[in-house]
Amino acid sequence: CNKPLIQKAKHWIKAVNNISIMQQLPDNTSGIECDVYFDLQKKHFEVYHDSSAPSTLSLDTLLSVYYSKKLQANVWLDFKNLSGENSMSSLHEINRLKNKYNLSNQFIIESPDPQFLKVFCDSGYFTSYYVPFLNPYEATEKEIIQFTGTIRKNMEKFPASALSGYYFQYPVLKKFFPNYPILTWAD
Repeated sequence: CNKPLIQKAKHWIKAVNNISIMQQLPDNTSGIECDVYFDLQKKHFEVYHDSSAPSTLSLDTLLSVYYSKKLQANVWLDFKNLSGENSMSSLHEINRLKNKYNLSNQFIIESPDPQFLKVFCDSGYFTSYYVPFLNPYEATEKEIIQFTGTIRKNMEKFPASALSGYYFQYPVLKKFFPNYPILTWAD
């Protein structure tokens, strides 16, 4: 799953999950990260982080603000509920948004469920497998071996363009998966 991504600078803005934050972004923002849930009934993405506090803000509405500001930033979608049930419908919506806002090669589609990223990978999107949580500084050698083994098996069965995880996972991910881009974040 070796898909292109128009790369700008490495530092992006995390949790751009509302219009107010989007409106405050500098014009030269390199990339943004949004947390999204796909609503299968409405056939659109809603933007929010916690399922305990849902929002009705659609990704389309958020991207309209992005477009009106004439931003050129990449858009990293942390897809919170990607599943076999919604993968095709969500792909159609991503395609629509990509065309509407001229975002070719600017989306990252991320999910902790790599088996459902395949439809995006096959459709030319840059995908990222959000690896399971493990703090390597608090883990035993056996836990690290199990962690990397799980990732390796998933990547063999379900290729993705990159791996993503917390910043403190970077050394382990880079050591065991040197051929993959590693995407990280920190508060």
